[in-house]
Amino acid sequence: FSKMGIEVAIDRNKMKVTAGKIRTAECDSHSDHRIAMAIAVAALNSEKTIKINGAECVAKSYPNFFEDLKKIGAEIV
Repeated sequence: FSKMGIEVAIDRNKMKVTAGKIRTAECDSHSDHRIAMAIAVAALNSEKTIKINGAECVAKSYPNFFEDLKKIGAEIV
């Protein structure tokens, strides 16, 4: 998330996310469907391109995730 200009602070069982203007980035999902989907949702607020390496891992829990994002107007390439 820091690559995209999003600040994340974790304290025990709390997570604080602070985002300003999201910048273009190439991010790695680390083959974790939750990370890939979180990056994709954050990217909805970006005017820049966000590349998610390993994004196909979302099929593990939500095979139609990217098709559903397209339905709400997200540009997926």
